[in-house]
Amino acid sequence: MNITKLAVFSVALGWFGAAQADDAAVARYKDYLPEQIMQLPEEERKSSVPMMYIGEATSALSKNGPVYIQSALNSLMYDGFADFEGAKRAFQQDLGEQPTGKLTVGQLHKLGYRASRLHLTYVNFFSYDFGGSITKDYATVKGTVKIIDERIAYPINNVVVKCFRDESYCTYRQVALMLPDENSWAQSYSVLTVADEYYKITRWDEKQIDAVPYENTACRTNQLSFNFETNEFFEIARNNTSGDCDTGLGTMPRLEKPRVSQIVKGDDIVNAEFKRLGEEAASYYSSAFRERLGMPKTGRVAVGSKP
Repeated sequence: MNITKLAVFSVALGWFGAAQADDAAVARYKDYLPEQIMQLPEEERKSSVPMMYIGEATSALSKNGPVYIQSALNSLMYDGFADFEGAKRAFQQDLGEQPTGKLTVGQLHKLGYRASRLHLTYVNFFSYDFGGSITKDYATVKGTVKIIDERIAYPINNVVVKCFRDESYCTYRQVALMLPDENSWAQSYSVLTVADEYYKITRWDEKQIDAVPYENTACRTNQLSFNFETNEFFEIARNNTSGDCDTGLGTMPRLEKPRVSQIVKGDDIVNAEFKRLGEEAASYYSSAFRERLGMPKTGRVAVGSKP
């Protein structure tokens, strides 16, 4: 059998929501007003201005631009329709910035980000089942990957490993729900296939399996170590180069020590992540509204408080 590592690919639900704008460009243009962005030379807008700021400027200057801004302010409990100017100033004050009443593209992007964060509700794209089983010639493991003592970049994930003893290989497929941040071009979830790989089985005992990648040319190499007796399923990542590794997209630094990940039951991890999102979204309501609800600075309603 000719076994090769499959290319990593993405299945997008708003895939560009995960794409990032350049930090330097974000800092450079964030204080521009919409009309100032549109007055820049066309070549500069195309080559230098972050796409998210061009979008904010275009939307704000459109026929219905003020209505879109009022609606976003209202969703965050600012009085956007009844007192548009006052709502804009109150929003700027909550950002800790000068209440000029003229929103910059950076402030407009924050407004859109905060309003859209309210709609990132709990979703379930894949099963969070956990467990492993092994027979004489077949084994499977499924669950959520977490890195021991570190935060994984994509905590909401699902992995399925299938091992075939006669063919001496395992398939490893990991899918993750990627969450947008403030510098994302669009505020939507995206589903990404993080890994779709084949592993060579190096050990198959009655209750244990070890395996290594068939293709071992990456910056780091990942070993699977499964114990079905104790229901413990680990991945151990080690350096695969003598120095820092050039990925073609940047430099990946060497690990100071092996990085150990574990496949676990993911319910608590997923629930904690969506709880964090909910608390973040609540913290974006207007300060006056949060004060009326007795919310602390984190945005959570105080125990026993009433509106």
